[in-house]
Amino acid sequence: MKANKLILFIFFAALFTSCENELDIEPKQREDANTTLSTETGVTNVLTGTYALAANGNAYGGRVLLYADLLGVTGVLSTTDLRWRGTFGELRQMYNKNMLSDNVIIEGTYARLYEIINASNTVIENIDKVKDPDRQAVMIGEANFLRSLAYFDLVRFFAKPYETGQTNNQLGVVIRPNAIYDFSVDLSKERSTVEEVYQVIIDGLNLAYTNLPEDNGFYADKYAAQALLARVYLQQGRYALARDAANDVIENSGHALSQNYGAAFNHDTDQAEDVFSIQITKQTGVNDAVTFYASEGNGGRGGDFSIRDAYLEKFSDPDDRAEFIYENEDNGRILTSKFTDQFANVGIIRLAEMYLIRAEGNFEEGTAIGNAPVDDINIIRERAHADDLATVTIDDILLERELELGMEGFLIHDIKRTKRSILTETPDGDPLLLTYDADKLVFPIPLKETDANKKITQNPGYRI
Repeated sequence: MKANKLILFIFFAALFTSCENELDIEPKQREDANTTLSTETGVTNVLTGTYALAANGNAYGGRVLLYADLLGVTGVLSTTDLRWRGTFGELRQMYNKNMLSDNVIIEGTYARLYEIINASNTVIENIDKVKDPDRQAVMIGEANFLRSLAYFDLVRFFAKPYETGQTNNQLGVVIRPNAIYDFSVDLSKERSTVEEVYQVIIDGLNLAYTNLPEDNGFYADKYAAQALLARVYLQQGRYALARDAANDVIENSGHALSQNYGAAFNHDTDQAEDVFSIQITKQTGVNDAVTFYASEGNGGRGGDFSIRDAYLEKFSDPDDRAEFIYENEDNGRILTSKFTDQFANVGIIRLAEMYLIRAEGNFEEGTAIGNAPVDDINIIRERAHADDLATVTIDDILLERELELGMEGFLIHDIKRTKRSILTETPDGDPLLLTYDADKLVFPIPLKETDANKKITQNPGYRI
């Protein structure tokens, strides 16, 4: 086990919260913070603490992945790929596409992501305490990576989708360009546009790519930044840029696909396929992917989210990925084998995604940069011992994403960027077709935020 991989600095996790989670800090704590931020060790500890914030269960410790499935699956039992049977009412609201602004789980994730942003800003603003210029550059790169990661999920969950070819003047999320040290002042601010938020994300990742080394241990490196940038460009529909970024990672990062599909999951030290993972230990972080997808025997709740036949029927025969499941002996639910170790890392980006992005980017652009689309898809399929495809359509590529990346946090985001619809039901049981940009597929701005921030606009469809 990796007992010393991360040090959780409780003080910083509490102190450097966003204005969305205001705290009353005693004067002595303020003095301690000032002292800490005056030293190189203190600023370094804040950056380490930022990774620890990201490892929390309500951020990249698993729930951000879970939300994408809850919002993305159909609500009609006979056709759904996954079925939610958990007892958390706040999560059922997502599954039923009927969320409320006082949903405390949504509120917790919103606050946590802004904590990551504020801690990242704190590192950047106090980087002069670090003596070595090279170390300064790396720390600024890591902080920009983490900040961009947080903004990306904020704008994807709490705002309408990015629309290619439009001005994107719809409201995104609040941009906090500076660290907040005093939460007693009025911090009210309106949301920036979706376009503006995406620009902050892209600028941060480009800076991170420039600053970060090729190898940075289990922390973010330059290819983690490039891989996330490929994902961001794909979400925008900027296929050539997504293709080129993914190609850079495939060709130059030194990462490689695991020899078999199962080896890509359930490990507590990074493997060759891991471009970026959240480190989970017995001391820090929570693997909430295991919590909600696994059986009790594997550290979960029995399989709150179980696999239905509709998903398994999408696989060809043979395909190892269709067999990467198990039955919970206690309740008969079919569960994914991707999350069976509660102390395993939570994979955020793995190399297989880059092959899929390169394939889609090349297909949309009519190019073969790095490889032909069909060959990239077959690389993924051959690893799973599935039969090669002779040709591919865009539907083939999108289906391959579902088969390869299922339950890893992509479903709703892929539906939105490809402008598909979701069939669900009204509370009365009547069928309801939700388009990709439906109000019900966007999280509400949390009630605590709208109470504290007098300038912010609530998302349409929510009364408060």
